[in-house]
Amino acid sequence: MAGLNKAIIIGTAAALILPMSFGLALAAQPQMASSLHKLEAAQSELQKVTQNKAGHAAAARKLVAEAIEEVQAGIAYGRAHGE
Repeated sequence: MAGLNKAIIIGTAAALILPMSFGLALAAQPQMASSLHKLEAAQSELQKVTQNKAGHAAAARKLVAEAIEEVQAGIAYGRAHGE
């Protein structure tokens, strides 16, 4: 009986997860995801800068934050349009 319950649980989980995985595979955006990861790493490093460098560090932080927003918007657009 326990084996049957386990099989039902696994089957149900697979039925729920596989279509979602398939959809994600179709809408995979590896370059955008990689870009987002790298921008987030750059943002993290820029947060550690202790000197403003005549305003350039603050400007860089702002530009990286804007770039992150644009990449996120691009990913959302791609997902919504099956890209």
